[in-house]
Amino acid sequence: MMNWLSWSIGRKLLASFAGIFFVTYLLTAVVVFTSVRTAMMQAEAAALTRLADQKVELAANHLQAVATNLQAWSHLEVMNDLVSGDVDKRVTRTLESLKSQYGLAGDIYAFDSQDRLVAASAPVHPEAALPQVWRPRASEPALIDAHRDPLGQGRVLALSVPIKASFASNFKLGTLVVTLPWSAIETMLAASGHAIVLYKAAPPSLLYAGGLALDEAALARLAQRPAQVQAGAGRFVAGYSSGASKLLNDWRVAALKDGDVAEQPIRAVAVKLVVLGLLLALPIMLAVRWLSRRLTEPVQSLTSVVSQITSSGDLSARAQVSGRDELGTLAVSFNAMAGNLQRISSERERALAELGMLNKTLEQRVSERTAALEAANLELSSALANLKATQGQLVQSEKMASLGQLVAGVAHELNNPIGFIYANFPHLEEYTGELLALIDTMRQAADPAQKAMVEERIRAADLDFIREDTVKIIRSGKSGAARIKEIVSSLRSFSRLDEAELKSVRLEDGIDDTLALLHHQIKNRIAVSKNYRLNEPVLCFAGQINQVFMNVIYNALQAMDGPGTLHIATWRDGDFARVSIADSGKGIPPDLIDKIFDPFFTTKKVGEGTGLGLSISYGIVEKHGGRIDVRSEPGTGTTFTVAIRMRPLKTETIHQETRSHG
Repeated sequence: MMNWLSWSIGRKLLASFAGIFFVTYLLTAVVVFTSVRTAMMQAEAAALTRLADQKVELAANHLQAVATNLQAWSHLEVMNDLVSGDVDKRVTRTLESLKSQYGLAGDIYAFDSQDRLVAASAPVHPEAALPQVWRPRASEPALIDAHRDPLGQGRVLALSVPIKASFASNFKLGTLVVTLPWSAIETMLAASGHAIVLYKAAPPSLLYAGGLALDEAALARLAQRPAQVQAGAGRFVAGYSSGASKLLNDWRVAALKDGDVAEQPIRAVAVKLVVLGLLLALPIMLAVRWLSRRLTEPVQSLTSVVSQITSSGDLSARAQVSGRDELGTLAVSFNAMAGNLQRISSERERALAELGMLNKTLEQRVSERTAALEAANLELSSALANLKATQGQLVQSEKMASLGQLVAGVAHELNNPIGFIYANFPHLEEYTGELLALIDTMRQAADPAQKAMVEERIRAADLDFIREDTVKIIRSGKSGAARIKEIVSSLRSFSRLDEAELKSVRLEDGIDDTLALLHHQIKNRIAVSKNYRLNEPVLCFAGQINQVFMNVIYNALQAMDGPGTLHIATWRDGDFARVSIADSGKGIPPDLIDKIFDPFFTTKKVGEGTGLGLSISYGIVEKHGGRIDVRSEPGTGTTFTVAIRMRPLKTETIHQETRSHG
């Protein structure tokens, strides 16, 4: 145990000093390495920048010399022969002589003012015309970047300048063009051990890649002039030309050097820093090892006494004090602590016993309080749910009661005048027939002297049309009055304010009244099919059951955005009357079908629904001893099935609930 403790403390001291050394040395090495690397990379970038400037200057000087010569050649006296088409070939011989004299690698072409080729330093097609790309754009020589030679082969540069007559400076004789092989520019740009890239900055376009595979992304990065650039599979250190002459059309040169080659000196510095760190670490680790041994010997003695006390429980054992240093002071303090522990040992045992009793009592109290809180929480949750449901039903009940009173009042007020109108139409039809018959009798009884005048008046009034149209008007009015009478009757039947008690009614009549009230939403859009097989009276509160039909059918109509079908069926199933209402609408998602009967839950837009219709319908059917089932398939449609007892089992309970919520 003591050897393990000694080695443990030694390892900790060694690890601490080693960590301090390595962290300090690592930070120092990182700072030194970063500084050296930055300086080397800046020096490398500066050298590459100088190389790029040299390449640009070399190309600019060469092209400027050619441009200067071209400007001088355009003013030669012999160029006036272009007007006569160089009949004596003086211009041709001059161009051949200039090419030989100046050692041009390319050719010289002279075109007349009609852009026809007149003379050239090399054999070409005699009917060649001035290519569009060679047309001069100013009075000064203009450089045309690398392109395919329109009159020869290969890739070339071209310089063009207009030729002015010596006898009139404003008279244009034609165009003088000098071509240079692009290979000559590539030779100027070549550099051993470096990759030279020639490009145009705006917009970025590659002219010469120096053997590198550069895509558009790499060229776009290169145009941003980064210190290091990724090109293909390689990483390069880059230097860029500072500028170019006006003649070079915004040429830019980038000199690239392989990143691994450029960083070889930096890696050598890193290796040296690592070796230096290892050489410094060895003597420091030996010194720390010696120090840890000197410190752990007194600790071993103290550990022995602690082990004895731990194994035997004898607090009378004391540690040996070997000096007056910190470890000696630690031994004295340990002996004092052992004495104090021995004195309070008995007191600790008594305190532990009391603490155990308190702990048991506290656990019992916490359990009792937790159970009480859970019971109260359940009561509050149940009360809140009941309050929400009751509130929703009260709101909807009040709305439906007010609506029923309004509907009944309107139906009553409309019933009398509509009855008058409907009852008077037969008399009107009878009187009209008698008047028309009287007119026919008068026509026949008129004396011959006045008969012509009577017939003329009858033709002017168009009696035949009046006879035919009057019958149609009376028939149309009777039909409209009958329709209004039917709607008023449906309103009165639907509201059923006079039926506050249970009453035997046919459910089919309530369904037909509901469909009549919703006729404006059904006509010309929804095909309604009925399959009535119940046809028996059911003991129920008709007004409330009609409210259920209204809510379910109205929701079905709203679920069908366009044309659709609504199928309604009734039948008897034992003691229950069942009503099935199926639509061809968009259906209900599976994750929402369990929530549709919750109060205030709705999938309609804000302002289109309160979320209480189905909740209240569910409560009404439940009070009648029945239930509502729903089956839906998204995209196909939804089917609601309402089942209520033919005769309720608890009539008195239903009366009480109806009065409490009415």
